[in-house]
Amino acid sequence: MVDFRYHLVSLISVFLALAVGVVLGAGPLQAPIASGLTNQVDELRASQARTSVEIEALRTDVAQRNQWIEETTGQVLPGTLDGKKIALIATEETQPEDLEAVGNLVAVAGGSVNQRVVLTPAWSSEAMSQFRNSLAGPVATHLEGELPAEAPASDVLSQAVLEILTKTTDDTQLLREILTDADNALLTMEADQVTSDAIIFVGPRPAEEAAEEDPAATEPTEPVEETNTEVDPAMLISLAAAVAKAPASGVVVGDASAEDSLIALVRAEGVGVTSVDSVGTSMAHASTVISLLSADATPRAFGAAPSASAVVPPLPTKASPAPAPTEVNEGE
Repeated sequence: MVDFRYHLVSLISVFLALAVGVVLGAGPLQAPIASGLTNQVDELRASQARTSVEIEALRTDVAQRNQWIEETTGQVLPGTLDGKKIALIATEETQPEDLEAVGNLVAVAGGSVNQRVVLTPAWSSEAMSQFRNSLAGPVATHLEGELPAEAPASDVLSQAVLEILTKTTDDTQLLREILTDADNALLTMEADQVTSDAIIFVGPRPAEEAAEEDPAATEPTEPVEETNTEVDPAMLISLAAAVAKAPASGVVVGDASAEDSLIALVRAEGVGVTSVDSVGTSMAHASTVISLLSADATPRAFGAAPSASAVVPPLPTKASPAPAPTEVNEGE
């Protein structure tokens, strides 16, 4: 049995250890400890200063690159899309500033955005696949374009979007009403029927980047009922393929950083359409409009992602002025 003397010795040992620690810390070890802490603080301050300088240099570099892109597009784009009408397709997650930037460059090129379509979650949600399959049958009977008899719902509905944007007939008006029906709308768009020459599909940015742009989206909210948010990739892939069938072709711009992102899906399937990655950057916006000038139904990939075949698309070339006629003297 442990007696009182054992506890007393233990307490004395603890106090002696504390006393030795205080004496050493206030005496012989005080200078080395203080010096070490001071050195660490100085190193941290120097590192922070270097990081601040590097960040500022990167910001300056990005600003200069954006200015270069703006001035370059201002020189090469004017007149290249004169009179062309462009339709913009977006998802609900697409950033408004990306749509605005692309639209502004279309205007610089002499074209105009005359239609804006927004895909609702029902367009690609796995939970709505049965509804889309049931809708594809009636929609197919109003299409002018030829599709295989066993064409999947993704191809049928994407063809419908293409015809809605590029034709004005009684059938396209009916298709518009079907796909924008308020009960289960697959897309939203202007009510008036107009036709577009080309289509640009602008996808969302990476989820993390979008959250940084809109911090409110990540703030805690009241609990909501969980729903199936899985996406059917076929709906995005088929729509990308349909974009290239527009009279003056089309371009898809979006993110390629994840396997299930829009551009990654399009490129993995080898879809016959021009794709541009790194949406949200000045380079991507400029490349989107420039690549539209030479786009067709062949797979082309531009951007900074490893899956891109080139960083920028071919720049437009203006025809050289005809040489002045040479005067010939009658005596010669």
